[in-house]
Amino acid sequence: MMVIFSFILALALLAGIIFALRHHQERTRQELVAREQPLPPLPGREAARARPHNTDTFTPFDSPSVAEPESVAIPQSPDARTDWRQACQILRDQGRYEDALSVCQQVWPQWQSFDHAARVMRAAIRNTASDTEEHRFWLRRLYSLAAQASFLHDKIDALPDPTRALQTRLFTPQQVASLDMPWSQIGYRDLRLLTKSDRKQLTQWLGEPETHQSARIFHDKQWLTSFS
Repeated sequence: MMVIFSFILALALLAGIIFALRHHQERTRQELVAREQPLPPLPGREAARARPHNTDTFTPFDSPSVAEPESVAIPQSPDARTDWRQACQILRDQGRYEDALSVCQQVWPQWQSFDHAARVMRAAIRNTASDTEEHRFWLRRLYSLAAQASFLHDKIDALPDPTRALQTRLFTPQQVASLDMPWSQIGYRDLRLLTKSDRKQLTQWLGEPETHQSARIFHDKQWLTSFS
């Protein structure tokens, strides 16, 4: 009798292990698909004109006033997944930072969206005079971007870690942008998107924060509420 019971218990344990492995593989596959999601074609003039602009919330990707983008020739690539990166670099090199950020936002909330947007903002910071309102404007946007990336992408024990596809169903860019990201309480050490140079410039402008923590930890209640 004990042999039969042990055999049944072993089968149940094996079935549980197989189920867990399949669940892990499926989640990994979904994350890879979301991470390498191809970019849809760049919007034309009519689409850009019709795109709503929310002035009630501030997002790092959108300026309070964005001029209508001009047409730009984007080189064709054998791999469609790289088109948006090429478009972003071309627009950034032309100094068309808002247009470049609009391209990055089309693959939000992927990490690459935040990474390339940060590169655009650093280019804008380099090309503005220090100690000017425009310079501080771009630094402020860069910090907001880094904090939002921390909120969406940091892995924290005891907090949910959904796939990118599920994140798009839980949050919108405007909802994430509406979250308070105070410098004094979040700081910079746990914001992976910021470089050493970024942190130095922010500290010179804002001073040392009171503490440092992940933006996901700072807004842990937001995550727990979203999954309740």
